[in-house]
Amino acid sequence: MSLPTTLPDQSGRTWLVTGATNGLGREVARAAAGVGARVLITARDAARGEWTRREIGAASVIDVDLASQASVREAAARVEEPIDVLIDNAGTITARRVESIDGHELVFATNVLGPFALTNRLVDRLRGRIVIVGSGAHKRSRIDFTDPHFRRRRWSVAAAYGQSKLADMLWALALQQKLTDRHHPATVQLAHPGWALTNLQNATGHARLDDAITAACRPFAQPADTAAASILVAATADLPPVSYIGPGGLGGLRGAPAHASRSPAAMDRSLAAAVWRLAAEETGTDL
Repeated sequence: MSLPTTLPDQSGRTWLVTGATNGLGREVARAAAGVGARVLITARDAARGEWTRREIGAASVIDVDLASQASVREAAARVEEPIDVLIDNAGTITARRVESIDGHELVFATNVLGPFALTNRLVDRLRGRIVIVGSGAHKRSRIDFTDPHFRRRRWSVAAAYGQSKLADMLWALALQQKLTDRHHPATVQLAHPGWALTNLQNATGHARLDDAITAACRPFAQPADTAAASILVAATADLPPVSYIGPGGLGGLRGAPAHASRSPAAMDRSLAAAVWRLAAEETGTDL
């Protein structure tokens, strides 16, 4: 199925984009603003958020640290207007196991629990499309429901990031079911950027090594504005609920947006229900 690559006019519509101060989020916010959307962006660093707001023409900045449930609660309370498109894009990778202020493993806290709670707290203001950004990394991963925060088992970058992205894929399934049961007007879509040249790969903690990794990736990875296309299609195209959009070429790493494949685990509704229960318990939010 051919997918549109031109953004429709978004005048009169409001987008909220998380993680919009760099990389994919910034390109998504810039593109939405460019076709008339009123764009709200989130930022962990207020100064950087304000700089980005001026650069892309966003309407306002919402200060939030997605790894802190208190910060998420306060941020959601500051959003008073209806949201037509919510882009749950913000994510992180760490070089070692780190805990959030709430005692959660930081990758899981930022990539899953924060977006989960923010979306739940905004649900009564949502009226259009929710896009959750996944990753091909989910295909090689599993979720350990007995130890999701790696308190007992061995932590690794691949295990932590992959688990978080499989959880995002399953959260999307569960969220759509919850919205359908409530006859809520919003629908959920999934997207992944493929191999994107963003700051996400700069997680070693060593500037020289990060620079070397970026230089090695540059000839092969898509620039952020190209990689953001899949997210924009997921946000605006006429799609069945919980479609998964990603680059259509070179093993899903590059190319124009297309319907992407996902692992059997990512379509398991019993696992989706288990992810929902876990996230609801950890965040104290539910629908």
